[in-house]
Amino acid sequence: MSLVDIEAIVFAPLALLVYWLLPARRTTQNAWLLLCSYAFYASWSIELLGLLVAGTLLDFSAGRYLAATASREDAATARRRRVVLFCSLGFSLGALAYFKYRGFFAHALNDLLAGFNLSAHSSILQLALPLGISFYTLQRVGYILDVFWGRHHGCRSLLDFTLFTSYFPQITAGPISRAAELLPQLEQARRWSLNQLTMGAKEFLLGYALKAWAGNTIGQQIVDPVFSASGSYDVFAHWLAIFGYAAQVFCDFAGYSLIAIGLSRSFGIVLPQNFNYPFLSRSLPELWRRWHITLNRWLFDYIFTPLTTSRGWFRNRLDLALLLTFLASGLWHGANWTFVIWGALHGVGMAMQRNWDERYRSRSRTDRSLISMRRSVGYTVAAWALTQLFFVVTLVPFRSPDFDTASAFLVYLGSSPGTQSVPVGVNAGLAFLFLIAWHLLKVPRIAELRQRIATLPDAVRGFAYGGAIVFLYLQTPPGSGAFIYQQF
Repeated sequence: MSLVDIEAIVFAPLALLVYWLLPARRTTQNAWLLLCSYAFYASWSIELLGLLVAGTLLDFSAGRYLAATASREDAATARRRRVVLFCSLGFSLGALAYFKYRGFFAHALNDLLAGFNLSAHSSILQLALPLGISFYTLQRVGYILDVFWGRHHGCRSLLDFTLFTSYFPQITAGPISRAAELLPQLEQARRWSLNQLTMGAKEFLLGYALKAWAGNTIGQQIVDPVFSASGSYDVFAHWLAIFGYAAQVFCDFAGYSLIAIGLSRSFGIVLPQNFNYPFLSRSLPELWRRWHITLNRWLFDYIFTPLTTSRGWFRNRLDLALLLTFLASGLWHGANWTFVIWGALHGVGMAMQRNWDERYRSRSRTDRSLISMRRSVGYTVAAWALTQLFFVVTLVPFRSPDFDTASAFLVYLGSSPGTQSVPVGVNAGLAFLFLIAWHLLKVPRIAELRQRIATLPDAVRGFAYGGAIVFLYLQTPPGSGAFIYQQF
């Protein structure tokens, strides 16, 4: 089950209704949410629920020990703390590697052996990927590292921690919460708030519009036909498809994140923001501060920063650390070399951007005209266009199943043997306009319109919301379309 499946249309309101009818006590509320979370997970696979429970119990025990021994400085305790840390990380990351990357490494080994004319004996077993394992693994690993490094005091309640690791609005695809963000909310009772419920409903509706209507419509009508038979379409169709895929991925994941955030807010629990108008970004660092925010924050906090601030060889080797960080991001997204290439491209791009900014600032100290040039409209537009073009074109390997398909598609962006065009229907056109308008309303000179819309009479806004719900129901019945990021 996911939050856009037909079953969730019944499950989520029932969970919410019972939740607010229960006594406003922390233990009661958390116990109910935990029951809902395990039921939600078990609806997908009751067998793999045991993996989630086992990891939770291990990390809770590890966290308690690490927190209890944080102030001890003797060598024996330090060794035991490292052993406990490695056991926790070994279980979480080992399970992730086994279920998600076993086939990838087996294929790689077979290809390597074949390159030396040796027989490939590595069997490849296709295993079901546990629901949300990429997300809840990072959340648990972040918690353990925070406790080990003294950033968090550790959770004392097994109930609170179990809910922290399995909270159903976010377990499928995040946002990835930090211990300091989510645990304090779970450690106290939540009170009914009409304002929170209203905000949650708005976020849920917007997320559903992005995910179930805009993303699915653009994907089905524009992206999928071209990628499935790219040689049959003309150059314009290929460019439209790759820009459409950028829109589809954003709508799919940002929409699902908003659904999770809105549903969670209805429970009185605030999840972190995951997207912040990324298509307004004028540089790669800015884009990655706006796109999948919780994942990139995790990668920089637990990979990039420890590497560049360590006492080892990687200290201050920023470019190499950026490359490794984005290689990890690519591999996290999928067990395929195309994702590794995508990560490498962005790692190199980030390193080039860092060096460009450093040299530009250095030259600006002696040539003050460069400062005004960088603030000019022309520079801003060029920086925005180059950033977005790089992001969109690098999505070709991200979307393609293999190198050959990606290479062919990239060639067809310049010259294609096909002549077929993609008819952009009214629904797909409206979806594009909706996405563009949503971003434009964030531009400072247009943002006043957003404020005016928010101050419209309740009856007018209620009529608009009702019309939107009817439109979405007619265009995208619950359960239609697949969730892209569920595969990650």
